[in-house]
Amino acid sequence: MDLKDFVKASLQQILEGVKEAQASDPDGNINASNYGVPDGKNVFSANDLGIFTLVEFDVAVSAETSGKGDANLKVFGVGLGGGGEHKAGSANRIAFAVPVRLPDGDRKRKEKRERQETRSFKPPSGW
Repeated sequence: MDLKDFVKASLQQILEGVKEAQASDPDGNINASNYGVPDGKNVFSANDLGIFTLVEFDVAVSAETSGKGDANLKVFGVGLGGGGEHKAGSANRIAFAVPVRLPDGDRKRKEKRERQETRSFKPPSGW
C-alpha cells in the first residue's frame, strides 16, 4: 500500500470511528466540552474551532525503484507484488504527526460553529 493511501485511510477511519461512537452515545460524552486544560501534547483546544488531536505516525516504509524507472514509497510489508520485475529497495522509518480536528461532541458548540460556517461571504457591490 502506498504511504499516501495508508495515511488517508487511517485518518478517515479515525474520524469515522469517532463519529460512529458519538452517534451511539446519546449523552454526548465523546469529545464533549473540555473546560480543563488539554495536555498540550496530543490534545489541544482551538477555542471556537474545536478540539484537535495529533495523530502520530511512525511507519516503516520501503523506497522501491523498478527496472522501468518507477519509484514508489510503500508501507513496509504491504503491497508486495510479483510480475517478475527486478526491484531494488531499502526500508526506512518515517515519523510525523498530523493535526486533526475531532468531530464535536458538544452539541451546543457544534451548532454555534455550524451557524458561523453557514454565513456566506457577500462581496460588496461592484466586485
